[in-house]
Amino acid sequence: MKALKTLMLAASVLAFPACSQAGQVGVQDKEAIEKIVYEYLMENPEVVRDALIELESKQDWESIEAVKSGIYNDKRDVVIGPDNAKVTIVEFFDYNCSYCKRTTDWLVEKIEKHPNDIRVIFKEMPILDGRTKTSRKASKAAMAAARQGKYLEMHAALMEARGLSDERINEVAKEVGVDVAQMRADMDDPEIAKHIEETMVMGQKLRPLTGTPFFLIGDEYLAGASIPRLNEMLDKALN
Repeated sequence: MKALKTLMLAASVLAFPACSQAGQVGVQDKEAIEKIVYEYLMENPEVVRDALIELESKQDWESIEAVKSGIYNDKRDVVIGPDNAKVTIVEFFDYNCSYCKRTTDWLVEKIEKHPNDIRVIFKEMPILDGRTKTSRKASKAAMAAARQGKYLEMHAALMEARGLSDERINEVAKEVGVDVAQMRADMDDPEIAKHIEETMVMGQKLRPLTGTPFFLIGDEYLAGASIPRLNEMLDKALN
């Protein structure tokens, strides 16, 4: 109710700028204006809803803009696709996230279908590690595989795998042609751990990132795994 009263007072000032500037709005005038605004909002509550939605969107994009350089220009990230691609897709994900697993085939398919038009930035964000105890290890393994030029193969295989124990991660790596001993050595590199941690911190600053997967495509974002919505966003960006 307090917020609504504040909104009505603001509307009254906007509606009668000359009077408010001159200090001419009396108590009765203010009450009449508040009554008009209140009745209008009661009859058209979607105005408040639309304003709140717009405010949420504005704050979401402000949080994205605040860390934009880290999202798009971190040289440590694995990037697939040309620098001059028409569209950049950014995905934050966790290898134990069932919704992330649902979108993996879609992403790989788009990379193969649009090799010159799409650039994908992969953001390792093992937010489920506190529960699974394996998400962070899987991220380290994928980043280690990247040093052998096997990132996408390892990424897709880890997403397909169920149960990411140390043994299973080794099996997956071997299946896609990764040198397991070298991968394990690289997984202990503190630079990989630092990269993951800094990505986690950055992700926590993004208001609309409420879980994984989280996609940025062109000038839109999606928190979730809706394939129809992803297709819609990508088609819009490509066209």
